[in-house]
Amino acid sequence: MISIEIIVQAELDKIKAQLPGRTARVSSALRNSVFNVMAGGGVSAPGQPPGVRTGNYRNSFVSSTESNGMSFTAKVTSDCLYGPFLEDGTSKMAARPHCDRIAEDALPQAIAIYSELY
Repeated sequence: MISIEIIVQAELDKIKAQLPGRTARVSSALRNSVFNVMAGGGVSAPGQPPGVRTGNYRNSFVSSTESNGMSFTAKVTSDCLYGPFLEDGTSKMAARPHCDRIAEDALPQAIAIYSELY
């Protein structure tokens, strides 16, 4: 007789094995969303995502994943020095918020990836 615990554990093991790969796919979706959100050329209006002039900022985003036990995080980061000034604005320039918009743009794809059958 097979106990329910063995069946449940087998399914949990299957899910655990697939989470790192799915998190990497979500991280890639976030990276693609950077290009969706920051698609406009030239100078952007206040309150809009940054426009693309040289592409340096947009191209500086790197996707990555982190794990801590059963907690997996997909993210994109940029080491561009002026990124926070674009996101938050300065005393001389209105903000060009884009970080939340990148996450919102990638959310449907992330939901789809994690909703696939295990």
